[in-house]
Amino acid sequence: MGQKTHPKGFRLGLVESWDSTWYADKNKYGHYLIEDIRVRKFLDKELFTAQCSKIEIKRYVGKVIVNCYVVRLGIAVGKGGARREELRKQITRLVPSAKDVHLDFYEETQPDLNAEVVMGNIITQIEKRINFRRVLRQTMKRCLQAGAKGVKLMVAGRLNGAEMSRTEWYRRGRIPLHTMRAKISYSCGVARTIYGAIGVKVWIYTGDVIPRKKAKEGVS
Repeated sequence: MGQKTHPKGFRLGLVESWDSTWYADKNKYGHYLIEDIRVRKFLDKELFTAQCSKIEIKRYVGKVIVNCYVVRLGIAVGKGGARREELRKQITRLVPSAKDVHLDFYEETQPDLNAEVVMGNIITQIEKRINFRRVLRQTMKRCLQAGAKGVKLMVAGRLNGAEMSRTEWYRRGRIPLHTMRAKISYSCGVARTIYGAIGVKVWIYTGDVIPRKKAKEGVS
């Protein structure tokens, strides 16, 4: 079960929340969903150098708010906010259902504990033909120094240009995939090399989130 279930989807509503928060009728739901996917793909591509860690999309009546968390805030915003305005105009074309689009950027304070950022760093180094073992060991060391209680990194493909593809992974600490209250950041991606595609998966365990008990009504 832990090998087949997405760590975030498994914990939605308990210790994780949705990245898109909006409501739509049956005849509009599909259109909104496709617009969200287009916006996410566009921003992931445009903000790759800024190391985007999370994209939140909120919808109101005729209004869409997009919040992006990035490591390099200056690259995302641009000089005098010019790049942000340019991205906002392009997102407006991707979201015809909304008249008003707001785009805001926030700084990611703990990049070494975010699986999306860590995965992007690994992909960048592998595409530069750096030895994958060295990349994984250095990445794991940084994550543990940042305060992670457990880290698991996995790569699969023609590693270092080998003729036969294989899978290798490293793990330090605990990765409790079956524990519902465990806070696990997960992400996966693909590194495009001259030898072919290399898949990258990252799990980072940062501790347990203990749910608070709701106070009983009428009890003084």
